Amino acid sequence: MYCTYHWKKTPPAASLSIARRLLTERLVILRRHGFLSAFFILSLLFADNVLAQHSHGRRNTVDFEHETVPAHDQVLKLAPEHLIIRFSEYVRLAKLTLKVEDRETINLDFQFSLVANRVFTQELPELAKADYYTAEWAALNSDNILIYGYFCFSFGPGAITPTTVINSRVFPSAPF
Repeated sequence: MYCTYHWKKTPPAASLSIARRLLTERLVILRRHGFLSAFFILSLLFADNVLAQHSHGRRNTVDFEHETVPAHDQVLKLAPEHLIIRFSEYVRLAKLTLKVEDRETINLDFQFSLVANRVFTQELPELAKADYYTAEWAALNSDNILIYGYFCFSFGPGAITPTTVINSRVFPSAPF
């Protein structure tokens, strides 16, 4: 075994002591510059994101209650004329989109308002027959914390629950 700083052969015990000494010297340098404390603080800041990877980036950090019309996964006889979202607290609705089968976005002419409210109603254009529609929303609560969610619905004769359609999709095993 050769030591990295000597060209001659070194016994294993000697190379271990050299390695310990080099490691100790580097740790002293890092401690002087505060790199270890900065690394520790940064790792604590990002630990929450690492532990929350199971949520696929979709999680709310505050508890809140909301209700939508149509309700999530509801099958309607006719196309709805409005979307309604009711919150348990006053919020500012920042985003409201409607997508046909999670592909094509429908223009709702949604306008962000600085006025907080508990109930939001959005008029809908005439909706064409589709397997399902997905409404996505985001709002800011009184502490300016972003809360968000979505709900799916379908309508018409022969319509089935949106989650049944979504869960029955078959995706290719490889993208190409």
